[in-house]
Amino acid sequence: MTKRGYENQVVWIVGASSGIGLSLARDLSARGAILALSARRKDDLERIAAELGPQHRVFALDVTNADAVMRTAQAIRAAFGRIDRVIYLAAAYVPMKMDSLDIAVSGEIVSVNLMGAFNLVHAVFPILKEQPENSQIALCGSVAGYIGLPKGQPYSATKAAIINLAETLRAECDNHIDVKLISPGFVRTPLTEKNEFTMPALMEAEQAASAIADGLLSRRFEIHFPKALTVPMKMLRALPYGLSLRLMRMIKT
Repeated sequence: MTKRGYENQVVWIVGASSGIGLSLARDLSARGAILALSARRKDDLERIAAELGPQHRVFALDVTNADAVMRTAQAIRAAFGRIDRVIYLAAAYVPMKMDSLDIAVSGEIVSVNLMGAFNLVHAVFPILKEQPENSQIALCGSVAGYIGLPKGQPYSATKAAIINLAETLRAECDNHIDVKLISPGFVRTPLTEKNEFTMPALMEAEQAASAIADGLLSRRFEIHFPKALTVPMKMLRALPYGLSLRLMRMIKT
């Protein structure tokens, strides 16, 4: 039986052209959502919108351009009259070790993963505050942001910052905006295809999308999955540094 829960809700997915974002677009469309689909690749978005139905709209976007993000947010509200939920899934990832850090690539990753999120929050915050009913914004962190991992920079640093940003938003906006933190483990996507190591508890993008869609409807702040990975990582983060950092050094890269 098809799950519901999003009937006629306007959901803006940023990062909808591939991976988790694409699977989530399909899942939410099946649950009755009306989608605003954003990513850099307009052609891909148009193919997705054609697949999912004419009620959905495409808004191609470079999240690193703050003015463009602001204009897009305003255009979506003008097109649909409101924005019920905003989900930030845009991400860039290149695994690097600190002794071979590519500064130019690192800057690009920070721009997409972190500054893009700030640009989005800045653009939608006034819109969501003005709406009479409770709205939602969801930011995608990662279990990679729980603790510094070998060969995880600069991606892990940006995800740690997203966790902190989501926590701040929750503290400041809890009365009128529902803030969610999404913390996936390893999910089979074009990004994780770059990994040369065995990824424990690897999930398919469709499984991740279903977990997110269910979690956005819950009262929980953090949507984390799969529990077989996220729970041990949370326990590792809770250990004293003397122990947790020693365990991190034992990881082969």
